[in-house]
Amino acid sequence: MDKRIYVTEDAKKHLCKVFKCSRVTVWNALTFKTNSLQARKIRFVALSQLKGVPSWNGADMETTHETVEGTMTQTFGTRVRLVVSFRSGLATVYVDNKQHSKERVKEIPDLMHLQARVNAMAMSL
Repeated sequence: MDKRIYVTEDAKKHLCKVFKCSRVTVWNALTFKTNSLQARKIRFVALSQLKGVPSWNGADMETTHETVEGTMTQTFGTRVRLVVSFRSGLATVYVDNKQHSKERVKEIPDLMHLQARVNAMAMSL
């Protein structure tokens, strides 16, 4: 089965408007026919904001805790990694072993929201 993200017709229209593109461009992005920066952004928004339903299971996530360093590392598939330092409260996201973003995580709900965003990002790549 091919990978694709299912969204409503209204969501597709919204994506066309937001990204100033055609329905064909949105379709190509949601069916993984293209892998441009814009296509990845369309998939990310579809999954994280428009209740898109993927035709595959989410990225395999594995969690390890490094007690001595005071960190937790979560891998989402083979390309995306989230490292959280419990001492500093900083969470760093890596894509293809390059730092993608860094933000402060103060509470568990913040971490859970970040994990959901990182998972959606991993699925959109």
